[in-house]
Amino acid sequence: MRAKASAVVLLLAGLSGCDQGLSAIPAAWTEEGWNGISPPVQATPPLPPRVGSADVLYVPEGARGLTEVTEVVARLRVSGISGSAMVDVEFLAPGPVAYERRTVSVTTVPTEERELDFHLPVAGTHIPVHGLSGTWEVRFFLDGEPLASSTFTLER
Repeated sequence: MRAKASAVVLLLAGLSGCDQGLSAIPAAWTEEGWNGISPPVQATPPLPPRVGSADVLYVPEGARGLTEVTEVVARLRVSGISGSAMVDVEFLAPGPVAYERRTVSVTTVPTEERELDFHLPVAGTHIPVHGLSGTWEVRFFLDGEPLASSTFTLER
């Protein structure tokens, strides 16, 4: 054991006296590249932008009348969300009156596209009873910021 320790001490003493320009840190660990130029710092790619598009579907398909439509489905396709976010939807009756508001929490990765459906019942509600026909608007907000909107018409 004593012989091994002596050999290590001699080896270290020999290396410390060497003037060949050897470094205690291997070249691969230094910040300079092989040609003496520092490599560029890898920038973190930017997150994709938050994008949303809205569609409206009538149930049953093709129906538009207050007495025919059972519900309206507002569909939001959204991408670019990093982590979790709050999605707000507003259904605006004809005129600037908010008929209904809802909030949903969404958790996803930035490269994933999510599709969210919001159902607005029509049959058996105040909509046909009060004759709320005309052009409606559905607005979507992501963390309080406007994202997308669409319109639909309910006929008398």
